[in-house]
Amino acid sequence: MGAFTVETAPRPAAAEVQSVLARAASATIGSKAATKLEIRLAGALATPALALIRQLPNIVVALLTPAALVALAMGLWRVSADLDWAGAFPITGGFFSHWQVWIGLSAALKMLSSALLAWDDRTRKITEQN
Repeated sequence: MGAFTVETAPRPAAAEVQSVLARAASATIGSKAATKLEIRLAGALATPALALIRQLPNIVVALLTPAALVALAMGLWRVSADLDWAGAFPITGGFFSHWQVWIGLSAALKMLSSALLAWDDRTRKITEQN
């Protein structure tokens, strides 16, 4: 297994806002104060974006797990409808009318969720070490 490196690149929109504000600040106040203002603005603009990026894998995992349970419920409903244990299944034709598709989709979503969670843990450990 190789190590992953995570790099961030500045976004052009944020860079434009920073440069415009820095130019305005340097015109009204000294260049040293403008540099301090630019550093503060860079940190303020980057912090919410970085926080969202760090939480994004956990948000996706939180959505994938219930989706896997719904797919499993649909698969079990289709199996029980085929055995006449339950009422009619709403999807009577097409690709999603088969129970194997729903149970396979459930397993795939859960595996994706687990893999994403493991990837997030590895990435956090690598960034903590650096």
